[in-house]
Amino acid sequence: MKNTVFVKRLLYIILLLSGIFLLSGKLLYEREKTALDPGQADEITANEASDSEAMISEDEENESEYVESESEAVTEETELTQEEITEEIISELVCKRLREVDFTIKEYPIDTEVYTEEMDREYKEVFLQVLLNQIPVQYEDGEETYFEDIDTDKEKLNTDNITMIKEFFVYCYLDFDGDGFPELIVDPCGAYVRFGGPRIFKYDRDSKKVYVDGYRFMRYRPLCAGKFYYEYKGSADSIQYGYQEIDPQGNVVEEVKFRLAYPSSYHPSERYIIDAVGEFTNVDVEIDKESGDEMLHDYFEAIDNAVTGITFDELFSDIEHP
Repeated sequence: MKNTVFVKRLLYIILLLSGIFLLSGKLLYEREKTALDPGQADEITANEASDSEAMISEDEENESEYVESESEAVTEETELTQEEITEEIISELVCKRLREVDFTIKEYPIDTEVYTEEMDREYKEVFLQVLLNQIPVQYEDGEETYFEDIDTDKEKLNTDNITMIKEFFVYCYLDFDGDGFPELIVDPCGAYVRFGGPRIFKYDRDSKKVYVDGYRFMRYRPLCAGKFYYEYKGSADSIQYGYQEIDPQGNVVEEVKFRLAYPSSYHPSERYIIDAVGEFTNVDVEIDKESGDEMLHDYFEAIDNAVTGITFDELFSDIEHP
């Protein structure tokens, strides 16, 4: 009887302890579950988002640097290409402009129906008076001066005015501006004449005055009506050329300057260097000689046929003169 009671009490204690153990385990499980769910999930999500944003930001920065680097490379390449294209375009425009220039010899016939022998004598007598310093010449601004005052070297040459105008000048008597009447071009040919380049003298019958075109570059020579040119060996490695067209008012309306450069250590072959043509000034466009010869053919043909100057005595052969 006593053994039976003891066994029952032992079983009861075991069952009670088992229940307590099970209950404690359940409570611990619920507590851990509660700690893991909302807070930990939010924290994990926040950390993952932060890490993700950091990775994205770093990738975007790297990509931006890559794109910027590529953009700079493309821009630099584009600028170099554009520079090359620009030089090529300018060269093409200069060559096109050069081909448009009319270098050919131009002549204006004297209007013989108006310009009679009597008028011819009148013109030449007035021009002779100018050269002999008997009457002044007029500039467009109203200033007057005498021929001997147009910066000549009479004193340095120790000569008189007659000797100077006979020996140190040549003359072209032609209709230079296309009005049907002749103008007198006085062209210095002496090395000691500080006259500058050729000057154009024009007689106005209404006012009985002679007007003179201002200073012209000393290397220029008369080419034909309305045009001047020069051919000048300025250095051992090139020949310089020039061309001007003049309107009736004495203004330059067309100008070309170029050089024929000889072979050198810098460049092995002859070539033309265009310094100016029309609106293109100081361009220095190089053209091979063969192409340049073709484009400048009319220029060289024109200077081969430039107007020929006459002497003082030839000009005034039918007028009494010293």
